[in-house]
Amino acid sequence: MTAFVAAIPEGRNRYKDVGCLDNDRVIIKIGPVSYIHANYVSTPMNAKRFICTQAPLPKTCADFWYMVVQEKSVAILMLCNFVEQNAKKCAEYFPTEEDSPLDFDDVQVIMKKQEQFPFPFETKVKVMVRQLQVTVPGQPTHTCQHYHWMDWPDRGVPEADMAPIVLLAKLKENTAPIIVHCSAGIGRTGSIVLIEHSMELLHQPAPLLEIKDYLLELRKQRNNSIQTEHQYLYIHQVLLLYLKKAKYLDDSVTPYLDTFTKEYVAATRGF
Repeated sequence: MTAFVAAIPEGRNRYKDVGCLDNDRVIIKIGPVSYIHANYVSTPMNAKRFICTQAPLPKTCADFWYMVVQEKSVAILMLCNFVEQNAKKCAEYFPTEEDSPLDFDDVQVIMKKQEQFPFPFETKVKVMVRQLQVTVPGQPTHTCQHYHWMDWPDRGVPEADMAPIVLLAKLKENTAPIIVHCSAGIGRTGSIVLIEHSMELLHQPAPLLEIKDYLLELRKQRNNSIQTEHQYLYIHQVLLLYLKKAKYLDDSVTPYLDTFTKEYVAATRGF
């Protein structure tokens, strides 16, 4: 197991301290550049459920779209904003105006329509859904849905509710890899991936382990996944809310769940 360092000649890694594991690395076969900071990540029900990747850089936007087309991915989940806390976190790799093409060398991206994701309950989470058409040389025009979670703070957590579970249910309607990125592609990205991994385990006959065991497995596929204690706690809180709603938990554990929730809110306040 090796990690690519940031100082590769092409300069295609966003952060010097976030390498890309060589195992399960996505290799672009249809574009001019084969390297991209991205890894396939499996879940119990799909060997290539996710592709976890960093936010595109100005020079890697075309590479990103070659990857999308090659993998036939129809769902992209963006968990960061272009600028956060006055720092550039992601290149503008898709247009935000309808029928206004954005070109990256020989690659063209057109946004056909956009709307806010219709959560079936009240939530503070805001996700914008855009239908994109992508054209790369030598390939048919590819259509995909881009889901932009607009209010997940860097190295922090959103308010815990059922939003990620409902969103994931929509994203995995197709079996092609779901492409997920934040800025580095490990913190927020790892959080959403571990939630899905845990959800799928509920439908498996094998006995459940502690989440930390699944986190270690995730890190073997996407290095340094989940960056903060708050992100780790967020995963637990979301899963507990689901288990309670789906009646997996006996009423006798309700006092313990309420205590955990109060301590979670206190621990993550301001993050």
